[in-house]
Order: sequence, then C-alpha cells, then structure tokens
Amino acid sequence: MDVIRPALLDDAPAIARVHIESWRSTYRRLLAADFLDSLALSEYTNRWTRFIGDGTSRVYVAEDGGAVVGFASGGHERAGEVAYSGELYAIYVLDAFQRRGHGLELVRAVVGGLQEMGLDDMIIWVLKDNRPARLFYERLGGIYVRTQPITVGSASLEEVSYGWPRLDLVRY
Repeated sequence: MDVIRPALLDDAPAIARVHIESWRSTYRRLLAADFLDSLALSEYTNRWTRFIGDGTSRVYVAEDGGAVVGFASGGHERAGEVAYSGELYAIYVLDAFQRRGHGLELVRAVVGGLQEMGLDDMIIWVLKDNRPARLFYERLGGIYVRTQPITVGSASLEEVSYGWPRLDLVRY
C-alpha cells in the first residue's frame, strides 16, 4: 500500500538515501561524477535529522511497500522573493517509482503543510537543464518567475523558479 505521511526522525537515513540516489541519477549529466560520488549518507542523514527535528518546515515521505521511495519538504521562502512567502524546498522520488503519482501526492502534502503554517503561495527552484522536473512544475500550473546562477560543486549552472501566487492554483 502506498502512503504519503509526515516524516519522522527515524526516516532521516531513508530520506538521505533517496536524496543521494536521486541526485546521482537526476544530475549525472549536469554535475561532475566525483562530486556526486562524494555525497555521504552519514552527512545527509545528519542534515535530514536536523531539518526534521527543528520543526520549522514540513517534510513528507512517500512509502511504497513499506519502504521510503520519495520525499518532499517545504516551508517559509528562503531567498527573499517578495512575492512569495512559501517554498517547496525539495522533492525527489527514486527513478523506479516515478510516474506512479508519488510526486503529485508529495506536492499535495507540502501544499497542505504550507497552508497549516499560514502560507498561501509557493515558489520552487529547479535546475534550468532539468527538463523533466520543469515540465512537472509547469503541468502543476507553476508560472515562470526568474532565472539565477547557482554553483553546485564545481559546476556553474542556472536555476529557474516557478511560482504559484495562490496555493489553490496548484493543478494536481
């Protein structure tokens, strides 16, 4: 049975595994192999333990057959975009579990979490060259906001933001 639920501290290692595996598969053409190979499970587990534990954001996991196969997180907008108060920080689903509705349901969960936090709009940043993710956000009704440079490891890239001026405009 597939389940979307709030993340628990005990989920941090599974979230870290999904995070790293997703980065390695999604960004292998965009980022240096040595950078992707250097992503450490213990580091990401510690990061997600802190992130879940601080309680200032919302983190959700997608389970398939009892295993965590995806996650999403969101909270207050972090980069000073004046038109947006909420942000979808991250959403990743393992390749083998994509196109099964987990992504849509994770977005739905984050939107609900943002609403619980009193936020009524949302922005997300995505690498410009990550075309599948950009198409996903466009299908959800995201409106192009702007592009900015970003450095990831040794790579200089561009990221694009999509926004929803009202959360009820997200198209599931």
